[in-house]
Amino acid sequence: MRLFLSGPFFNNEEVARIDRVKCALEDLGFEVYSTSHRNPPIDLGSRTQKNRRFRLLCREIEKSDGVFAVLDGKDAGTIWEMGYAFALGKPVIAFTEKGPFFSLMIDGSALCIDGLDEINGNIKKYLKKKAVPHSRRPPGLPAHE
Repeated sequence: MRLFLSGPFFNNEEVARIDRVKCALEDLGFEVYSTSHRNPPIDLGSRTQKNRRFRLLCREIEKSDGVFAVLDGKDAGTIWEMGYAFALGKPVIAFTEKGPFFSLMIDGSALCIDGLDEINGNIKKYLKKKAVPHSRRPPGLPAHE
């Protein structure tokens, strides 16, 4: 199973957290797509580079069996990626390491887990239970180039 790992990686603490989560998921046998591990940084002043990265990340979410979102840091991009995956009909897992994160919308749309010890075989069961045969593309999203 392929998971899209979403989460902030803007400082050393966040990078270390993403690394720990990625390793824990790979230890369970998941193929993990992590933009911080697969793609070089982009020039955020370049509209072309931002658009290209946006389309790439949308495609990677579409190709994944689900999204594993690290919510420590409450990053807007991570939350957007969760919503996009949910709109596609993909299962979403919301993870925190620093204590529970509560949002009615996240609680209603994702499996919420707290701490590395919770990254276990139950995630595979959840993904299999929530899997849909053909994900749908939300209307109004720009076509990929």
